[in-house]
Amino acid sequence: MDVKNRKWLLLISVMATAMFLFVFFLNISEIRDYESSSPLNAHQPVRIPIFYRLLLSPALLMIAAIFITYYLITRRLEEKLEKNMKIISRIVSKNNQTPKKEKKETDSRDIVLKFLNPGERKVLEMLIERKDAVLQSEISRMDGMTKLKTHRAVRDLERKGIIKIESFGKTNRIVLSKDIREVMFK
Repeated sequence: MDVKNRKWLLLISVMATAMFLFVFFLNISEIRDYESSSPLNAHQPVRIPIFYRLLLSPALLMIAAIFITYYLITRRLEEKLEKNMKIISRIVSKNNQTPKKEKKETDSRDIVLKFLNPGERKVLEMLIERKDAVLQSEISRMDGMTKLKTHRAVRDLERKGIIKIESFGKTNRIVLSKDIREVMFK
């Protein structure tokens, strides 16, 4: 999630929280006024019935809680993704710098695959198997993959810099990035 969307989430959360506090304290003050008023002053104008305002308070609080929770979860996931990418890039750069002494090509593959979730792993394994490119529609037809899972996995792999997406008719063509191709096929 980009910074602009995060700022909007935070702004909505703050506004909903402020509105909740306003309505809540308005309810409290009106209840105190009502309790302290005598029956002679019973003709005070009431703008919004208190029942509706009592329903509005928890609704505003729930909106604020949902947006704040979503904001915090996406932030934490992005930090975790960034941490994993740093580890992967360290491993890739380490493999490129050290001389190859009887290392199998599957060692580097296995290391990279360990840091991916199952959907991303399936996509990457199919790309390694084909050694060139795969259509996104072919990936979505694999066992255990749906269009949504495929879309998410491909998007996450592109964000990590592992693959590149090229438009190919009504579908996308998925290609390994140059760095990953060198690591996987040496």
